[in-house]
Amino acid sequence: MNAYDKVHIAMVADGPYLKGLEVAKASMVESCSNPSRLQFHVFGEDAELGSRIQREFGLYKGSPMAFLRLYLGELLPDVEWIVYSDVDTLWQRDVLELATLRDETKTIQWVRDLPGTVAEFTAWCREKKVPLRGFSPSRYCCSGVCIINLKRWRETDVLGRCSAFARRYGCPKYADQDILNAVLAEEAGLLPGYWDVLIPGPDTPRECVMHLTGVGRCFNHPYKGRVIQYQYWEHVAKGRPFKRPFALPFYLRKWMVRLCFPLAGVFFRDRVRRYFAWRWFLRTRAKLSTGVPTASAPAAAGKRP
Repeated sequence: MNAYDKVHIAMVADGPYLKGLEVAKASMVESCSNPSRLQFHVFGEDAELGSRIQREFGLYKGSPMAFLRLYLGELLPDVEWIVYSDVDTLWQRDVLELATLRDETKTIQWVRDLPGTVAEFTAWCREKKVPLRGFSPSRYCCSGVCIINLKRWRETDVLGRCSAFARRYGCPKYADQDILNAVLAEEAGLLPGYWDVLIPGPDTPRECVMHLTGVGRCFNHPYKGRVIQYQYWEHVAKGRPFKRPFALPFYLRKWMVRLCFPLAGVFFRDRVRRYFAWRWFLRTRAKLSTGVPTASAPAAAGKRP
């Protein structure tokens, strides 16, 4: 990759998620060593495309736009590589570094997801009798941050294969993420975990991409403490102070969670771990907000490439 090449970025948002898009984009720009190299492709509501997506895949959380990443090869016919980012992310690591990790032999590259999500996906596949050739549960990944080889995407007709999967088996719980994991099992590559941090911990590097899953449901309402990640989002996005919450020092010990909740499923235990991990994060590592956007960042982001 030439040092002066454009790095293409795709983000999708409609309705209340536009608020998250502004902050995610601003944080990416602020953490980038050379923002002039970033070329953003932002997709919002599109009635015609939305109607097509709904016919072919359905809705996710009331909107068809979550499936739009499947159409990027078609929507961006002249782009060969793209970095896709969900809008509930805060970028604290240079996206140009991520672009250097491109692997020509992979169609998509992403970060491992939580065990609970994997368990739900594999259970759904067993129920639907989905054959998972080449798939390993240890390689199930989150699609919130990924590198997509759009050239291979078009050549191997990923959209057509995903559409055929949805017609045959229906839409799973995690929408296109589940479908992509099933369809691209042998064509996917793994990225280091700091590119998509779902549960922060002591070993989480200062420079990382924080994925604040769950904050989207709060974008329509004032923060009421229901999703603790949103308190951190409000702190970074709007400069609002927050009270340091009580946090258990063993918040991430899997054995402790299993001991306290012996009959709970792995998905529930993931939620418990994530809850206490974020409480610990707000209590001990709030200084990580240094260098990421504050209240003025979204406005500034619009003035930069």
